[in-house]
Amino acid sequence: MKQFLYCLLFIQTLAGHAQLKTVDVGKENLPITANLFYSVGGQPFNNYKYVRLTEGTPYFREEWMGGKVIMSGGFAYDSIYLRLDLVDNELHYIGPDGREMIANSPVRAVVLSDSITGARYTFVHSDYIPGAARNSGWYQMLDTGNVTLYKRYVKLMNEDKPYGSAVTEQKISTSGNYFLLVNGQLVSIRKFKEIAGLLPQKKVEIKNYINLQNLSGKNDAEYRSLINYYNSLLAAQ
Repeated sequence: MKQFLYCLLFIQTLAGHAQLKTVDVGKENLPITANLFYSVGGQPFNNYKYVRLTEGTPYFREEWMGGKVIMSGGFAYDSIYLRLDLVDNELHYIGPDGREMIANSPVRAVVLSDSITGARYTFVHSDYIPGAARNSGWYQMLDTGNVTLYKRYVKLMNEDKPYGSAVTEQKISTSGNYFLLVNGQLVSIRKFKEIAGLLPQKKVEIKNYINLQNLSGKNDAEYRSLINYYNSLLAAQ
């Protein structure tokens, strides 16, 4: 009976905010509440899947982070402890009773905050990114403007039984692929210097910026710097 009431409350909440069709997850002026998120429903998480993990992590960050959840209808829930499982593409949260739960309801975006550095990490689900259906899951938004830069983490779990051991060990490796959302199309970036060809409107300026800043695409910061520069050029027109 309690679960039915929770579901009913969640449906009423979405209906009351159905007018929020388009949400800019980078904006702060979203309707926010802290407690109603626990009414949207979830299932308890059992950690048996990762008990033999000896290397790597299935999560974006192993530690719990405070954050904001933006639902499919645009309604936001703030001040929740969250973790993103990027192996199973699940959103985990700490319920009011202290239990780890897996969110069941459709989530558009998640904003995670590092309490030590103040850094914020925004993830958008593939269901809300045009052209992302073939690679479903969570995409980190690194920069947005005329074009949006995303990063999709690829986590692979391998199981191996060391010689002489009766126990199988698990190891998770992590890599990342970058994407650009250009004119409503999601395009994979295969090589860093190919970005200039993907943005022909400022192709010369992009090439000059890469050479001037000695960029090679070795980390997120360099990708973010280049796309931020491109977006600033268009914004100045």
